[in-house]
Amino acid sequence: MNFLSTLISVVVLVVVAVPGFLLRKTHILPSGSASVLAALLLFVAQPFLMISSVLNKPFEVSMLDEFGWIALFAIVLQLAVYLIARLVFSGCKEEATRRACVACSYLGNVGFMGIPVMQMLFPGNSDLILYTVIYNIVFNAMAWTLGVYAVTGDRRKVRPLKILLNPPTIAVLVALPFFFCNVTIPEDVLTPIGYLGDMTLPLSMLILGIRLADMPVRAMFCNLRVYVVAAVKLVVCPLLSFGVLMLVGLLVPVSPYVIIALFVIAAMPSASSALNFAEMYGGDCETAAAATLTNTLLCVLTIPVLMLLCTFVV
Repeated sequence: MNFLSTLISVVVLVVVAVPGFLLRKTHILPSGSASVLAALLLFVAQPFLMISSVLNKPFEVSMLDEFGWIALFAIVLQLAVYLIARLVFSGCKEEATRRACVACSYLGNVGFMGIPVMQMLFPGNSDLILYTVIYNIVFNAMAWTLGVYAVTGDRRKVRPLKILLNPPTIAVLVALPFFFCNVTIPEDVLTPIGYLGDMTLPLSMLILGIRLADMPVRAMFCNLRVYVVAAVKLVVCPLLSFGVLMLVGLLVPVSPYVIIALFVIAAMPSASSALNFAEMYGGDCETAAAATLTNTLLCVLTIPVLMLLCTFVV
């Protein structure tokens, strides 16, 4: 892939965070604005983005094999990076901080950034979007189980029902029957769904800007652990993904676009889920926020460099 075009695409995404940063810094947006926008993002924008990514896409039975590969690899990769992160941060004495770092190291921003980034880097390739949606289903299931456990260390906090009872997954489950049956949805219905779904990226970036404005500079740029998290999430995770996928591709037939989709997803920065879980369960919110924000800023550099590897796939 072209380095410059990828760089421009990722920079454009992050620039959308600037209004949120400025509005919060000038106190035009009050304290708590990020939480309000996050609720809109989680309960409205992302579910409709998932629905619009599935509806009116052609389904063929042969796709089921590829979906299976996506789901299997999503589980294996997240477990592998989780174990690597536990090893990397095993020397951290503060338990809450260690748990926040581990969670931020393997929980990727698959939904809020993954789908929009895939749309920008590969316009018109609906297969890659579908692969990202399938990965997102598995990600949500693991986030509400392994993710919650990673932050809390308490199995009693894990609620299996959350695997299904979360807005993005419910949205996909509603849309999948239409996809599998190749039901054509009228354009008049798709248009408002698309409008609501398209809010996902701007909202997520505005929230990023607001949280950047509220974050002390020292907490972000003077914390060595934050950079270690970034190295695991933005470098180790995608390179591990790429290496394993290329090896698998030598043994069994795997579509190049499956490899690309999984590689791009693995290169996404830390998800806000780690921060949300830290806030919900009394974890280290400052470290989780700093790691998530730093990851998202640094991905402007790492994603364009990593995408050069895609030239070895197609």
